[in-house]
Amino acid sequence: MTSLNLHTNVSTSAYAVLRVDRRKAKTMAAIAAAVGHQLRTKATPNADPDGPAPLQMFLAKGKTPYQAVQHLLDGAERRNRETVLCREIVISASPVYFRPGLEQVGGTYDPERLRAWANATLTWAKQTWPDQLASMVLHLDEQTPHAHLLVVPRMSKASGGWRLNSKAFFDRERLRELQTSYGEAVSHLGIKRGEPGSKAMHTEVRKFYGATQKAQAQPQRVSIPPAPKPPTRPTGLMVCADVLSKVFGFETDYQRAVRTHSVAMNTWRELVNRLRQEDSDAWECMRAQAAIATIKQRSQRQTTTQFVPTPSAQLEPTQTRSHAPRSRGA
Repeated sequence: MTSLNLHTNVSTSAYAVLRVDRRKAKTMAAIAAAVGHQLRTKATPNADPDGPAPLQMFLAKGKTPYQAVQHLLDGAERRNRETVLCREIVISASPVYFRPGLEQVGGTYDPERLRAWANATLTWAKQTWPDQLASMVLHLDEQTPHAHLLVVPRMSKASGGWRLNSKAFFDRERLRELQTSYGEAVSHLGIKRGEPGSKAMHTEVRKFYGATQKAQAQPQRVSIPPAPKPPTRPTGLMVCADVLSKVFGFETDYQRAVRTHSVAMNTWRELVNRLRQEDSDAWECMRAQAAIATIKQRSQRQTTTQFVPTPSAQLEPTQTRSHAPRSRGA
């Protein structure tokens, strides 16, 4: 992500984006997987490996979203193994809000607009889930800024303590209310709620990027094919045959398979090196194209757009910036 100094009014409508992941975390392993993506400790194909680190803007407790979820789950009553422990929510806005006039230049944003949106979003989330919000993590290393929330659907019991009830927070009616409530929370920024009942409102999280990022497409990270499997070692009488072949100078099926595998491995290594080089070249090309597009936009609009380092410290997070190791996508 690259920050921009822009002072242009939004010329087209900017819409609020709120998606509740339909995958319901019922195990701590599922929560750990979600946190791995949020903190970039696992490969993330859509993210720039050289982009800003995730910014933890809120944690209920602990040093990671995982620990924050654990804290809220501590002592909460679970009905059975199918009880939902946590829900993940992705929140963003149309690219036109973050970079008005430069919607096609993915990976850029106006820091002032970003700060205002992030703070308004966090305020709304804390008011909406005062006892349920575990964490909010901001991502600036993809096409459009967005935040991941983890919510533990716990309710207070009359007898004291907590019990988990996901339906009470995320049934169909409540989801509609969340869309409306969030739209109202960011309306002062010029961001509005999408049309109720529209197909866009029900887009799944896995289609989030395609639905909201009308920006220059990122190159897809290459997929490394699996290495050729080595031949199975001989057993029983075949071991004797292998020994005799060395004495009498003939070649067994296993020895031929080993030779073939060695050739296949050399070919595989060359392919992997070539794919990784192509992947690196594609990302460099994308960055160059983004820079050129920005120069063209600046010339056409006669503005004084200036690229500056990402001012993540200006976002006023409630927690320090995450220093989790970054994983480069294969």
